[in-house]
Amino acid sequence: MSVSKQSEAPDSGSNSASESSGTKVLVSLAAAVIVLFGLSRISSIVGPVFLALILTICVYPLKQRLIARGVPAVLATMSTIVALYAVIAALVASVWVSAVQLTLLLPQFAPQITLLGNDLRVFLHDSLGIGDDQVRAIVEAVDLRVLLDTAYGLLGSAMNIGSGTVFLLLLLMFMSVDATYYPTILAVVQKKRAPVVDALTNFAKLSRSFMVMTTVFGAIVAALNLGLLLVLGVPGAGLWALLSFVCGFIPFIGFWISLVPAAIMALLAGGLPTFIAVVAFYGVINSLIQSIIQPKFVSGSVNLNMTLTFLSVIFWSALLGPLGALMAVPLSLFARAILVDSHPQAAWLRPFIGDVNDAKKMLAEQRAAAKAAKPKAAQPRP
Repeated sequence: MSVSKQSEAPDSGSNSASESSGTKVLVSLAAAVIVLFGLSRISSIVGPVFLALILTICVYPLKQRLIARGVPAVLATMSTIVALYAVIAALVASVWVSAVQLTLLLPQFAPQITLLGNDLRVFLHDSLGIGDDQVRAIVEAVDLRVLLDTAYGLLGSAMNIGSGTVFLLLLLMFMSVDATYYPTILAVVQKKRAPVVDALTNFAKLSRSFMVMTTVFGAIVAALNLGLLLVLGVPGAGLWALLSFVCGFIPFIGFWISLVPAAIMALLAGGLPTFIAVVAFYGVINSLIQSIIQPKFVSGSVNLNMTLTFLSVIFWSALLGPLGALMAVPLSLFARAILVDSHPQAAWLRPFIGDVNDAKKMLAEQRAAAKAAKPKAAQPRP
């Protein structure tokens, strides 16, 4: 009887341990859902705050260089604030002008849009055999009234971003001033929470690298697209170039968002040859710069795998809206810094997220061992 009780004791202990771990997982998931729901409810605050943080991180080296050259800290801080304000002012003005241009551009192509809708209806119904209800829903998506409503909504949003812009400008000013003390604060915290400081420092470095390189390559792509659209005579070339620049910050999906309106406008203005030229050029430029050249400078240092990067765009855009899509990579880097990098016991998760340096070394060693194990070909006899 005692033997059976002793044998049951370890089983009961293991069962209670498994139940405890399962309970912790459920509680953690429930807490995560509550936190994410709360973030979505205050997305209008969280998005600008994080954007201000990223912009402050990006311009902080400028402040350091000015101070290193003997510029007083106050003047260096004011210089970074002015630089940030100039960038924000240029972006807001560009969005406003583009929205106005779009509302003036669409009515000029009312006959072409109507003809395109009729041709699309015939193709879907007669060639593909799609039902009337589905055809009607698809054709209504390119209806002029729907496009105009969208354009006017965009214009209204552009005119009503004043309060959000003021909030962002105030945040940038306060963060730029407080950034003077960040190195000292981190040095103090380093003594007590070294992993946390290392994780946040690495996050700042990676985010700055991503934003700067994406801005540079996005500007190159936008300039090339602008030149093509001007040569082909596509209306609203500046608008579509600006769209391609902004969408460059959205991995994988941004290319398609920038391509569709430019291609449709090319089809309306120049016909099928212009449409094919725009699609082909956009595809070549995207494949060459954003898919081959840019990842060599960005992806290796960011250490986020393609699956996680794609899912991060969907996740953060659903949580924070369009700003979440633009900031998807820095947001994911911040989440990784808080949840993984700052906890040494969670380091085993890094390979699943995208840090495959150790895996590459192991794979190279395995290939070398397999190559060495292959029997050498017999030497021919003389």
